[in-house]
Amino acid sequence: MGGVLISGLFFSEAFGEILKWVDEEGKVHLTEDPSTIPERYREQAKKLSVLEENEPQKEDLKSPKRSGSNGTIQKSQSQSKEARQSRSQRIESDVREAFERILSLWKDGKYQALYEYGDRKSRTRIAKEEFERRMKKRRWELASSWERVRDVEVETKGDSLAYVSAKIGYRPKQGGETRFQTQTYQMRFEKGGWRIDLTKLLQDPRR
Repeated sequence: MGGVLISGLFFSEAFGEILKWVDEEGKVHLTEDPSTIPERYREQAKKLSVLEENEPQKEDLKSPKRSGSNGTIQKSQSQSKEARQSRSQRIESDVREAFERILSLWKDGKYQALYEYGDRKSRTRIAKEEFERRMKKRRWELASSWERVRDVEVETKGDSLAYVSAKIGYRPKQGGETRFQTQTYQMRFEKGGWRIDLTKLLQDPRR
């Protein structure tokens, strides 16, 4: 009986003792007849154990487990991505809501309440009374509600920093045409809410 490759073969005790040898190309051969083994390989030939016969089946049994593990990892990664997207959308919605509230207080001239929406850094730089006085002295005010703000976009930078870009409508207090300018406002999450840089609100639109 000539040498054969190990793959695809199944053995039983009916065949007697099975010998295994490996040729110079690394191929594994099995035989029941020692005389069929080339002389230079006879010294290395050894009896095939039961465990070796069953090794290919063992590997096959392990494969589905690895596949199942990969499937679990992929599912977990997908769920994690969805959770991040949901959180990002929620933050964006909260920032928009806070920004709209700020514009409403600004338009209504409620500057003391507006001051409370200032971030810590800007409230350190300017006192509430000074902020109110300067807002009242501004030559420009926000336009009427239907043209006050357009094209609002929110860009989040993690859980505590965001930038709001919007086209703001300004109207001269002494009368005149509404002027639109695109402004970007930095907002930070502090003390349980989104706060704005108050110094940005004190700036008049560019001519």
